[in-house]
Amino acid sequence: MPLLLAAACALVAGALLGLSGAPLLPVASGLAVAVLAACVRAQGGVGLALAACLLAAHDRGAWIRAADARCLAEAVRATRWEVALRQAVAPGGFARAVARGPGCQVELALAVRSGQAEAGAVVRVRRAEPTGSDRGLLLREAQLTMVRGPGPLDRWRHRVATRLDRRFGPDGPAARALLIADARGLSPELRDRYADAGLVHILSISGLHVAIVGGALLLLFQAVRLPLAAARLAAVATAALYVLAIGAPPPAVRSVTLFAATVLAQLRQRPTSPWGTFALAALAPLADLRTVLDLGWQLSVSGYAAIVVAGRVGRRIPARWAGWRRRVAQELVTGTIAAFATTALVTWHFGRLSLIAPISNLVVGPVISLLQPTLFLTMLLPDALGAAFVVDAARPLLRLMDAIAAGAAAVPGAVVDVAPSAVTAWLVGVVSIAALVAGWARRPMRWILLALGASAVTVWLPGRPALASAPARTEIHLLDVGQGDAIAIRSPRGRWVLIDAGRRWSGGDAGRSTVVPHLRRRGGPLALLILTHPHADHIGGAASVARALRPAQVIDAGFVLGQEGYRELLATLAARDIPWQRVRPGATHALDGIAIDFLAPDSAWAASRDDPNEASTVVRLRVGALRFLFMGDAEAGEEAWVLDRLGPEALQATVLKVGHHGSRTSTSAPFLDAVGPRVALVSVGANNAYGHPSSDVMRRLAAQGATVLRTDHLGTVILRTDGRTLEVEAAAYRWMVTRPLPHAP
Repeated sequence: MPLLLAAACALVAGALLGLSGAPLLPVASGLAVAVLAACVRAQGGVGLALAACLLAAHDRGAWIRAADARCLAEAVRATRWEVALRQAVAPGGFARAVARGPGCQVELALAVRSGQAEAGAVVRVRRAEPTGSDRGLLLREAQLTMVRGPGPLDRWRHRVATRLDRRFGPDGPAARALLIADARGLSPELRDRYADAGLVHILSISGLHVAIVGGALLLLFQAVRLPLAAARLAAVATAALYVLAIGAPPPAVRSVTLFAATVLAQLRQRPTSPWGTFALAALAPLADLRTVLDLGWQLSVSGYAAIVVAGRVGRRIPARWAGWRRRVAQELVTGTIAAFATTALVTWHFGRLSLIAPISNLVVGPVISLLQPTLFLTMLLPDALGAAFVVDAARPLLRLMDAIAAGAAAVPGAVVDVAPSAVTAWLVGVVSIAALVAGWARRPMRWILLALGASAVTVWLPGRPALASAPARTEIHLLDVGQGDAIAIRSPRGRWVLIDAGRRWSGGDAGRSTVVPHLRRRGGPLALLILTHPHADHIGGAASVARALRPAQVIDAGFVLGQEGYRELLATLAARDIPWQRVRPGATHALDGIAIDFLAPDSAWAASRDDPNEASTVVRLRVGALRFLFMGDAEAGEEAWVLDRLGPEALQATVLKVGHHGSRTSTSAPFLDAVGPRVALVSVGANNAYGHPSSDVMRRLAAQGATVLRTDHLGTVILRTDGRTLEVEAAAYRWMVTRPLPHAP
């Protein structure tokens, strides 16, 4: 094992310790011993040099962490901020940004009240409410003024994104993610599908994508009769320009560095150590030590380490296996080791363990090898030079890749849900390291047994009953289920009420993929399932929820609709003898000190409606002095009926779950004036085909002074209340609603 690799391990370990704030001793000493043990020939001065490298990286990481903390403290105290946007933003939107100072930077999140700008623009923020956290700075109610527009590369990426959306239509988000590292618009169900199949790494630019593009460029330059040396240099230069143009994500920088090092070695006809080039490529993005905390870089490095180990294992395949058999065996070995090597990271960040990943990666490999250079051509070719032909060639490959992910995810037992915890993190870490060592060791059996044993315990743990820890406060979880609704209310004693269960799609539903894992991970029984109306985006996951969590009672609007999802739900309730009841306006369901009031619809109103939206269940939650109003897909007609029947005082609420995903047919001005919300929740899918939420509704909410929280911008949103105060958790930030709460004493 080369000394360069040992030095890289020491540098990364020290940087992680320093940036995370972990104590240096005895952790650093233990890591130093591990590094020295890994370097077989390290003695004396070499060992001291490695230890010094670890200590220096730790000190540098600690200095960066302290400098960033000082910048954050200064930013919290400021009254104006000048920041560079990483995402386009408009009123009611949410965007990531960064502010840089001398030797430090502050990661920002903006919840925008007024003003808009494109990604890459520099804006001045004023009159915002700042909140500092470990994630950086959150600026709420931000008002933006433009300082300067996006730079040339940002404008180029915007043009490419617009062109891809125009050319690929519904497949545009996937094409953008694969080509320019723009993951906006990828639906939660698509992400879940790829995560279940062990293919989630495909959806972001990684070393694999750059390597495929680099190889295709090399073939192209050779095809136009460039000399071999010139073709190699031209391929490296073009790949480097591509990586720079898409924003130089760390995995892509690692890959292009490896490509350049390999080409240079070939030109000089010098042998290279796979671990040496691996270490060099891994270190290249660490010009900024913060990169060691980047998940993409971590996955890229782990994956390439698996490839190096798989190369050694592949040489042990029996010689009698030739041709396609040997090729399939090598790819299966690589996929298996890569799956094990990245297990710790995937499990921690995505909460699942894909058992089918080696096979799905084997099947999808040829597809992505054809798709990536084809997409690259769609970016370069203008319409007049055959772009439409290339798009027509790429679209079936995109859909074939998605079909492979859907098929793999649908295999029974393909994925195991894992609740991320310190115990599971250590276990899957053992699995990853043991798998790599087993592949490289001459006597691998003990390491294989260790990996299998840790895997078995990891798989067994999620099956144990989760212990519900009482949250002490009432929690409202607005789950990110894409274009649909699912709101989970957790009582102070840890029991759940679920309002709707998200949508369904071919091969799956949000109940199975999102709702059930979310509730199981936190523990506690499902006391009540409330269904607002029988449209598939609200009721699609209800049957899966009923089968998995067996609610004590189901309350439904009772609007009869013969959709498959509704029939399946009723059959499931009957088979499991789960009580079902129709909504009764005026009824109240009490649970652990909170009150759930049913306001609509009554049977006469529902019978007079043709549209299920207009017969949605309307629910009011009372927690102490605060009120929460959940409107389902109720539109202006039902809003007016409820307002006329109950009066404005009954509808006043601190928090409003906006009706019909923010459609222009809902949240009318008279209704909004009666409610007077301080926080508005919008459950909506990114870049949905309906154009939700309406800009008119967003303007009305802004004029009302409501803080708008949207799942397409923030993911899952959690509110916590003790009946007097209200805390919001969104996009890993937490803050207290500081505006006067109208119903607090």
